[in-house]
Amino acid sequence: MAAAKKRPHLPAPPPFNPQAQARAFEEGLAALAKQALQNDPEAAAQLRRYEAAVVRLEKAKAAEKELEKIFSEAAKAAVLEDAAAQEDAKTKANQLLADAEVAAAEKLLRAAQIEYEIAEGERSRLGAAAFSDADRAESGKAAAVAVVGGLAAAAPLALAAGGAGELLSLADAAACCALFGVTYRYAVREDAANTQLRGGAIAAFALVRAAGGFDLLQRTAAGGGGGDALLSLDVVGPAALYAAQCMLVFGFAAAALEVGFGSGFVRRMRGSATGGDGQQQ
Repeated sequence: MAAAKKRPHLPAPPPFNPQAQARAFEEGLAALAKQALQNDPEAAAQLRRYEAAVVRLEKAKAAEKELEKIFSEAAKAAVLEDAAAQEDAKTKANQLLADAEVAAAEKLLRAAQIEYEIAEGERSRLGAAAFSDADRAESGKAAAVAVVGGLAAAAPLALAAGGAGELLSLADAAACCALFGVTYRYAVREDAANTQLRGGAIAAFALVRAAGGFDLLQRTAAGGGGGDALLSLDVVGPAALYAAQCMLVFGFAAAALEVGFGSGFVRRMRGSATGGDGQQQ
């Protein structure tokens, strides 16, 4: 039996794809149409113009998109600028309002200060007037108390000496004590514990009054004759005794004033002898 002949091996046909076949068919038709148009000079020129128009159209579309992008960005920038301008205007308006409020507050403060200064001046004026009247009354009481205290010491001495001339001496002592009372109140003020100041005021008045009496004794001795009589015991002795009497009189006046200060009948001057506001206590 003869050997069977071998059949040649053929490749398998590709699988059938309708969409691919249709696309390939369309591309083939397009290629044939393009080739046909290229073979025709007039059709080829129209085809080139069509292709150029398509290119220009694509460029125009791209330019339009770019313009739209630019316009969109410009619109966004304008919105941001408007918002910034509005915020800046709002800030300036708030600043102007704040400045106006500050100016109004400063004017009100200045008006209040002026009113306060006027009221303070009026209060000071009324206080000074009241103090002046009250101070005169207290000085008068101090003078009266000093006269009573001084005469308490001077009267027994005058009665012991006797004579009508002692009445003038008592009147002189009363006048000196009145002046001493006013001066002592202003000099000592609240320094009641300062014994040197109190003693100095007493000694000053006593020495001034004693100096006047010593001068009178000297004139009397000089009229009697002889310069040696000016320093004799007849002059120095009575002068020393008179000085002691003056110290005693003003000492009693000061003691009476201290009693008046302590009881509240006479008010001290505020402050110290070295500085004070001059108000009554």
